[in-house]
Amino acid sequence: RGLILLDPADAALHRVALPVYRKAIESAGDLDAALMARGKELERAGYHQQVKVTAASSLLFKLQNGARHVIRRKPNGPDEYLAGDERLTQNDLLAQIDASPELFSANVLLRPVMQDYLLPTLAYIGGTAEVAYFAQAAVVYEKLLGRVTPVLPRFSATLIEAKPQSLLERYHLQLPDLFQGPEPLAQTLGARTLPSDLQDAFASVDEKVTHEWVALRESLAHLDPTLAEASQRAQSKILYQMKRLHARAARAELRRSEVLARHAKLLSDALYPHKMLQERQVPGLYFLARYGLELLTHLSEALQPDCLDHQIISGL
Repeated sequence: RGLILLDPADAALHRVALPVYRKAIESAGDLDAALMARGKELERAGYHQQVKVTAASSLLFKLQNGARHVIRRKPNGPDEYLAGDERLTQNDLLAQIDASPELFSANVLLRPVMQDYLLPTLAYIGGTAEVAYFAQAAVVYEKLLGRVTPVLPRFSATLIEAKPQSLLERYHLQLPDLFQGPEPLAQTLGARTLPSDLQDAFASVDEKVTHEWVALRESLAHLDPTLAEASQRAQSKILYQMKRLHARAARAELRRSEVLARHAKLLSDALYPHKMLQERQVPGLYFLARYGLELLTHLSEALQPDCLDHQIISGL
């Protein structure tokens, strides 16, 4: 394992990247055309563009007076550019890049290309939001590097610690049960902790209504076909009212036990905080600080590398 740290403000690094900066300007017209064509392809396929590209776009920023300014191409002439209040010809802009490359930086579509130019990459592993940019960035790769770095999705997982794990088992819950939020989850816990005889009674009524209504609907259909649809509506209303009654009973149980509300909050905070996946809200450093480097070994053993779905990792 290793970690490479680069200072993006390092002038020497920008000097190495100079050929990419130059080519991004020299090929700006072709890049814009290719990116706009790719954008239309994405929209036809039902996707949206992560970055809106126009005929006036470029892939570079310029640092002026401590602020980054987008470099834009003048619509009335491909040889004219605007950087903040500064008007430049293409030759002027290229001369500035040659003289002071540290004043220039890449936008989000050029950044991965720049990264792979500086540090040749076997594969790029990223989250869904990061990977989505590659649908457009691939065009830039092809134009500037003549290749596209393979993209792989990073693993997506929820880490379940001992306390939440015990609560999931106690209430017979799965992670998707938490997606409704803490308050509905608390009602679910209330429903699952109702006295067993009451739970059996609700289950029995649901089963009988569902099973016996089939025979009733068939008999009504023989008598008058129009009554079959009416019986279906009546059944739906009965089941809906039973569901409401079950929910009211669960809320009554919840009011009797503050423990259920605390457990619902604990589960939501730990596994689905702010109604978002844990990985979007809880930094990995929290788990690393708590469990040490052994956590990395545990993850490498527990993860299924061929699984592209969200994974559940327990046993911490």
